[in-house]
Amino acid sequence: MSRDIKDIKKDILDQFRAMEGEENDAIPENWLTEEYLPFLNAFEKRDFEKAIKQLAAKGVLKYEMKGEVPRLKLTEKGANLIH
Repeated sequence: MSRDIKDIKKDILDQFRAMEGEENDAIPENWLTEEYLPFLNAFEKRDFEKAIKQLAAKGVLKYEMKGEVPRLKLTEKGANLIH
Protein backbone atom coordinates (compact mmCIF):
# COMPACT_ATOMS: atom_id res chain seq x y z
CA MET A 1 0.00 0.00 0.00
CA SER A 2 1.44 3.31 -1.09
CA ARG A 3 1.57 6.13 1.42
CA ASP A 4 0.60 9.62 0.30
CA ILE A 5 1.53 12.97 1.82
CA LYS A 6 -1.46 12.92 4.17
CA ASP A 7 -0.50 9.45 5.46
CA ILE A 8 3.10 10.50 5.98
CA LYS A 9 2.09 13.62 7.92
CA LYS A 10 -0.15 11.43 10.09
CA ASP A 11 2.75 9.00 10.67
CA ILE A 12 5.02 11.82 11.82
CA LEU A 13 2.41 13.31 14.14
CA ASP A 14 1.52 9.84 15.46
CA GLN A 15 5.18 9.29 16.33
CA PHE A 16 5.20 12.53 18.31
CA ARG A 17 1.97 11.38 20.02
CA ALA A 18 3.49 8.00 20.86
CA MET A 19 6.45 9.67 22.52
CA GLU A 20 4.12 12.18 24.22
CA GLY A 21 6.03 14.98 22.51
CA GLU A 22 6.18 18.47 23.88
CA GLU A 23 7.47 21.68 22.34
CA ASN A 24 11.07 21.32 21.06
CA ASP A 25 11.05 17.51 21.35
CA ALA A 26 12.62 15.82 18.33
CA ILE A 27 11.77 12.51 16.71
CA PRO A 28 14.66 10.14 17.43
CA GLU A 29 16.95 9.89 14.43
CA ASN A 30 17.07 6.09 14.74
CA TRP A 31 13.27 5.89 14.33
CA LEU A 32 13.56 7.73 11.03
CA THR A 33 16.66 5.90 9.76
CA GLU A 34 15.83 2.39 10.97
CA GLU A 35 12.07 2.11 11.32
CA TYR A 36 10.50 4.54 8.87
CA LEU A 37 12.50 5.84 5.92
CA PRO A 38 13.91 2.45 4.79
CA PHE A 39 10.36 1.20 4.21
CA LEU A 40 9.35 4.07 1.91
CA ASN A 41 9.66 3.69 -1.85
CA ALA A 42 11.19 6.45 -4.01
CA PHE A 43 7.85 8.22 -4.55
CA GLU A 44 7.03 8.08 -0.84
CA LYS A 45 10.46 9.49 0.05
CA ARG A 46 9.75 12.50 -2.19
CA ASP A 47 6.36 12.84 -0.53
CA PHE A 48 8.07 12.60 2.87
CA GLU A 49 10.08 15.71 2.01
CA LYS A 50 6.93 17.48 0.86
CA ALA A 51 5.09 16.42 4.02
CA ILE A 52 7.70 17.81 6.40
CA LYS A 53 7.85 21.06 4.42
CA GLN A 54 4.05 21.37 4.63
CA LEU A 55 4.05 20.69 8.37
CA ALA A 56 6.80 23.27 8.83
CA ALA A 57 4.91 25.82 6.70
CA LYS A 58 1.88 25.35 8.96
CA GLY A 59 4.08 25.90 12.02
CA VAL A 60 3.55 22.39 13.39
CA LEU A 61 7.21 21.41 13.33
CA LYS A 62 10.66 22.75 12.59
CA TYR A 63 13.19 20.78 10.65
CA GLU A 64 16.81 20.97 9.66
CA MET A 65 18.65 18.63 7.37
CA LYS A 66 21.40 16.71 9.10
CA GLY A 67 23.07 14.99 6.18
CA GLU A 68 20.35 12.95 4.51
CA VAL A 69 18.22 12.67 7.64
CA PRO A 70 16.08 15.60 8.78
CA ARG A 71 15.87 16.55 12.43
CA LEU A 72 12.17 17.05 13.17
CA LYS A 73 11.25 19.15 16.21
CA LEU A 74 7.76 19.82 17.47
CA THR A 75 6.66 23.44 17.84
CA GLU A 76 4.26 24.76 20.47
CA LYS A 77 1.50 24.72 17.84
CA GLY A 78 2.35 21.10 17.00
CA ALA A 79 2.35 20.10 20.66
CA ASN A 80 -1.09 21.65 21.10
CA LEU A 81 -2.32 19.82 17.99
CA ILE A 82 -1.30 16.35 19.13
CA HIS A 83 -2.58 16.66 22.70
